[in-house]
Amino acid sequence: MPTEMTIEAAMIEMNRLKTTERMDIDRDRMTAAIDVLKDAAQFRIKRKPINPTYGNIKCDCPNCFSSVYYATDLFCRKCGQALDWATFEANQ
Repeated sequence: MPTEMTIEAAMIEMNRLKTTERMDIDRDRMTAAIDVLKDAAQFRIKRKPINPTYGNIKCDCPNCFSSVYYATDLFCRKCGQALDWATFEANQ
């Protein structure tokens, strides 16, 4: 099993794999790099907050369920999930 990889390490690994002869590719490292980059990309896809409370001002992150606040949090402060407030209406 490959060791845990940061986003930066995954990008370096993917660039190395692009320039390496196909016979030299370490399939486990390539798979780990792809998985890290896919996970990172998923956080940038905006998701609508869930479970509104306090007049819809406070909600939960759809990824980690931490508290997020209408009109102040573009990203979850705990996990970094991008938040989609475009169709969300707060009762103010």
